[in-house]
Amino acid sequence: MRQNYTYRGVKGMRDVFPEEARRYQQLEQRARDLFSQYGCGEIRTPLVEHTVLFERGVGQGTDIVNKEMFYVPAKDEEAGPDALRRMVLRPEATASVARAYVEHEIDKTAGGVQRYYYMGPMFRYERPQKGRLRQFTQIGVELLGSPSPATDAEAIGMLFDYLQSLSLGTLTLMLNSVGCPECRPGYIQALQAFARLKHAGLCEDCRARLEKNTLRLFDCKKPECRAVMAQAPNIQSSLCAPCRTHQDQVLLYLTGIGITPKLEWRLMRGLDYYTRTVFEVVSENLGAQNAVAAGGRYDNLVSELEGPATPAVGWSMGMERILELMPAAAPVPMFDVFVVDPGPDTAGTFAHVTFLRRQGVRVGLEHEGRSVKALMKRADKVGARFTLFAGSGADTDRIELKNMASGEQVSLTWDEIAEHIRNF
Repeated sequence: MRQNYTYRGVKGMRDVFPEEARRYQQLEQRARDLFSQYGCGEIRTPLVEHTVLFERGVGQGTDIVNKEMFYVPAKDEEAGPDALRRMVLRPEATASVARAYVEHEIDKTAGGVQRYYYMGPMFRYERPQKGRLRQFTQIGVELLGSPSPATDAEAIGMLFDYLQSLSLGTLTLMLNSVGCPECRPGYIQALQAFARLKHAGLCEDCRARLEKNTLRLFDCKKPECRAVMAQAPNIQSSLCAPCRTHQDQVLLYLTGIGITPKLEWRLMRGLDYYTRTVFEVVSENLGAQNAVAAGGRYDNLVSELEGPATPAVGWSMGMERILELMPAAAPVPMFDVFVVDPGPDTAGTFAHVTFLRRQGVRVGLEHEGRSVKALMKRADKVGARFTLFAGSGADTDRIELKNMASGEQVSLTWDEIAEHIRNF
């Protein structure tokens, strides 16, 4: 990479070239195929949202809102109150999906449980590091309209089916309950009382979290804070009877589909909208930042956004994290056929090549008048499955096609080439 090049990309944002882009496409296509089996349809929300959406939905005390948002300056002609003039690049998609659900009155126009999946870029202004980018790509699922613990298990089952199809190695499902508005306040009070006694042993960030977003004390990775929080009150002892019953039923449903989670009472979600079930999938191959996917139930988010009471559950994963874990795959050939036409006039060949492309054949053709030897090297470099020797033969009845793996060469008409390739 050029060290003194003036025009650089923004720190924490990457360029993705075709070979790597194909790996993203494989993940995306697998998601589309699997999620459609569960009745999920794709939803696409804007990259830019009003800041107030995340202040209200995600929470004022979260790092996302306080530290990590990419603000978009409003033009002077932007109308409306100040709250609607402040905009950001979306840091996550759950709040956006809930906003769309409310704005378009989906509860009235569609009815029933709504099943959505999404994929696309998110933005967080944080320190770039391995597995963490300022622009990153998420795949996620949101199921809106069902309070049933079976829906929690269905969402988790969908996630596990997807991850297991990617051969990612050993993965562990961590599960907990963060309670509900009835029982969680009592637990938070007990946790705050404990943390105030241990105030001196907490880092500066955790001292700030103590009052603003107490449950996030469990998120700190610093050894001294983790040692303190290992002695904290266990939320499982504070759950009300309905929350405990809900958790027991989620575990029962998961066991029924062959998934055994690890009940981890210190697992919390730092976003305000979570209720009851929270979960995280972790890998033993990612080091300290070992979370592959995370999610949970958020029964109050839609109503927080001034919509109808709508129970919901969902999850998301970072595609960059998944790609770190995926085994290296054989490169996908860029072309089925690479044309060896030394030119200088490729007009006749171009017409035939266009005919093949319209039949679904991926054809490489260069127009620069290179030698046969150079073109053969290029065909090998791009991994073409076949080479087609054109040039003066472009206007003849038959053309020579070479199988690059076997070396076999056959003489075919232009009309026969596409069918011949499809048979390999």
